[in-house]
Amino acid sequence: MEIHLTSEMFLWTAVAVAAAILVLIHMRSQRKAATTSRIPPGPPGWPILGNILDLGFKPHKTLVDLKTRYGPLVWLRLGSVNTLVVCSGEAAMEMFKYHDHSTCNRHLNETMKVGGTYNATITLGEYGPYWRMLRRLSVAELFSRKRIIDTAPLRRRCVDKLIKWIDDEAKEQSEHGVELARYVFASAFNVMGNIMLSRDLVDPKSGKGNEFFNLTSELTAITGKPNLADFFPVLRWFDPQGLKKHTEEKKNQVLDIVDSFIEGRRRQDIEGKQSRNEEQKDLLDVLMEFEGNGKDEPAKISDRNLNIFILVS
Repeated sequence: MEIHLTSEMFLWTAVAVAAAILVLIHMRSQRKAATTSRIPPGPPGWPILGNILDLGFKPHKTLVDLKTRYGPLVWLRLGSVNTLVVCSGEAAMEMFKYHDHSTCNRHLNETMKVGGTYNATITLGEYGPYWRMLRRLSVAELFSRKRIIDTAPLRRRCVDKLIKWIDDEAKEQSEHGVELARYVFASAFNVMGNIMLSRDLVDPKSGKGNEFFNLTSELTAITGKPNLADFFPVLRWFDPQGLKKHTEEKKNQVLDIVDSFIEGRRRQDIEGKQSRNEEQKDLLDVLMEFEGNGKDEPAKISDRNLNIFILVS
């Protein structure tokens, strides 16, 4: 008797094999967890899925309920990823003040790891000499009291433009209302653009600026989407939702625009069209002129890291 495998039978066979592999991985992880040191209490998880379904549609309320049942530290398994939930201020103090070096690095999802560029940023990079250098520059050039006072007129101009945008839009779209969130985000975008690059990045008459704004918004949305590979690392190489591919495409497009901004500044400096004193220098000037000791920090910030820092900021 001959057996002919149809495409549907082949599909179900592949699904069964994949399910069997995931079950074996789950059993192996459970055995490994049983042999490790004592872990905080937590609810028992479902096979393969762990506690993902237990969180429900309002995870913040679920975590409050879990705190009353299990205490200030709750151990969850989201897919095959072990997760420790800190549910009290005292536990957070103990964790992040007295064990800060062990817990200071941020957990990155798979889309944030694309291209390996995260270490060039202060928000995503791992703690170390380079991160401390970026923090020192950011504190001095962005968050110091002097810089905040010096940039007050700049922020005032951006707010005035925001009010004008809303007023013009309200006159043109009086029946449909105004999308305030987009204008507020664009205004904040311009504040950072002026602090870092001494220019507006969003302007109705500037196609490149608006392209930068739109691409950055799309990139932010992609990196925030739920990704199966974040909960089941075995799937990271398959990229089942195509999020890593889309992230890389958008990131390359945005970095090309950032690079054009930086190259434009270099041309202005070479041609002598732009002369700034210390009071007028923006963050891009500081980063381009940075000179490190070449030991625990680089002698210069590379073009690649400069682009990434500007993009993420």
